[in-house]
Amino acid sequence: MPDVRVYRAAFVPAVIAVFIAAFSLADRPAAITTPFAPAGFTGSRAFDSLQELGEAFPERPAGSDADRALADRIAETFRASGLRVSRSTESGRTVDGPAELETVVGVRPGLSSRRIVVMAHRDARGSPALAELSGTAALLELARVFKVRDLSSTLVLVSTSGGSAGGAGAHAFAESAAGDPVDAAIVLGDIASRRIHKPWIVPWSNDRDAAPMGLRRTLESAVRREVGAQAGGSRAIGQWARRALPLTVSEQGEAARGGLPAVLLQASGERGPGPRATVSETRLDAFGRAATRTVIALDARVSRSDEEGPFAAEGGGIITVRRLLPDWAIRLLVGSLLLPPLLAAVDAFFGARRRRLPVLRWIGWVGAAILPFLLAWAWIRLLGLTGALDVPRGPVLPEALPLEGRRIVALASAPLVLALAWLGPRRALVSRLRLPATVSAGGAAAALGLAINALATIVWVFNPLAAALLVPAAHGWLFATAPGTSTSSRVRAALVLIGLALPALMTVHYALALDLGPLGLAWLAFLITAGGHISPLAAIVLSVLAGCLCGVVAVVRTRRRVVKEDEPEPIRTRGPLGYAGPGSLGGTESALRR
Repeated sequence: MPDVRVYRAAFVPAVIAVFIAAFSLADRPAAITTPFAPAGFTGSRAFDSLQELGEAFPERPAGSDADRALADRIAETFRASGLRVSRSTESGRTVDGPAELETVVGVRPGLSSRRIVVMAHRDARGSPALAELSGTAALLELARVFKVRDLSSTLVLVSTSGGSAGGAGAHAFAESAAGDPVDAAIVLGDIASRRIHKPWIVPWSNDRDAAPMGLRRTLESAVRREVGAQAGGSRAIGQWARRALPLTVSEQGEAARGGLPAVLLQASGERGPGPRATVSETRLDAFGRAATRTVIALDARVSRSDEEGPFAAEGGGIITVRRLLPDWAIRLLVGSLLLPPLLAAVDAFFGARRRRLPVLRWIGWVGAAILPFLLAWAWIRLLGLTGALDVPRGPVLPEALPLEGRRIVALASAPLVLALAWLGPRRALVSRLRLPATVSAGGAAAALGLAINALATIVWVFNPLAAALLVPAAHGWLFATAPGTSTSSRVRAALVLIGLALPALMTVHYALALDLGPLGLAWLAFLITAGGHISPLAAIVLSVLAGCLCGVVAVVRTRRRVVKEDEPEPIRTRGPLGYAGPGSLGGTESALRR
């Protein structure tokens, strides 16, 4: 059983860390503003361009002939606006399979080598998809606006393909621009829909780091000024979830994954518009002016900033109660909360070793429970690598790849592989360990406590926000499996569920943010696994967590008191009715008879 004294004493650093975190709250990074109006951006001209392009290219799947013809039109407009134009073609994975995706880049040189990137994708999976095309119309208008305007920084306008099918084009451009000093990358999505859905600004990445907070606030300020409303945003729990398990289905996620400080401006929120969404000239004008104002503000700041860029000194963190909780304070707080169960688990492990319990064999038992989940991950990833399941470069909404035909078979195969691995390789490994007949012995509890706390500690080293999701499990599962206590089965079951509370809350956040049901979430998880978004390291972490959960449930279900033969008989005292005189202490038969 874990030593409660060690557990309680280890909370002292946690109390200190809470006070330090409370005093570490800082002001949010300030927005970069400009007194100059975004003169030159004409919404009516951009809207006319949108209507004309929509009629000329009603259907434009990524990599199609229509997509390439539209790329030619964009390149011509860039050249007419005095931009230096370059074009490149990369092979990328889309929802329709591999395709040759062309990227058109127009560069307007400035006085500084520092760059501001404005990006929009031109492809679409549906028809006529005018709302998706509005970003391209605004991009062409920006080329005309900055044709004669002096710039301090270099402006880079980028037209990509594949944005509606996984963001492969945006990722390819981001990787090619990795060596350039890019201060900001503004991704223009749907900026003309009549129906709006907040948040209008999406900063999340498919990697660990989101866009700089100063860039987000700069764009938010411009939107508030031009659109006349707040752009909306995520609460602290949403920010925590996005950085603990980075995932977004919009194009800036892949641009950020490739290394750009990218943020999306989109009137229809993260999910984006439908193919038949109606458009508004007024909305295109307001959001287009907001993008123009942001470029002007960033450009003015570059002329006064050093060579490191306007957001170089910014530290990361979580915005809560309108204040910034820095990353270093989060790391300190989470680490201090993980210290008590870690010390108690290590103490319980060595205590079990001193009692000669087969703890190492029980650790092997935990490892055997992890193996089926790793094999299931490997199977799903193999489906994506071999082309048995066409998956795009980045995450997409489940409806982009509807469940039908072989996709249903692929989804059903995952639990089948998991079941076969559980009944096959796992059972064979467990039989070789020669474990005691019951998992309720203290060795299993010591092994599980050490495994979950070691996992949380390792995750904390790489990503303290992800480790925070494991804090309830590190505490609750340690005591749910503890032997030698009179804790009821209901309390133990509650401790198991408490350990899953934060991961469940994160799942609910993604379900609400992406408007997905249970089946949609399961299919999205399957797709991002097959597409490689779940890295081998992340797969190991999730498999260890799932294996520990199975072990904890097994211990709790079979929990009972075990009196070991080598323990002394408990001392029993007698009351007045059971006392037979002095002879009962010495054991004389005459005294007992009297």
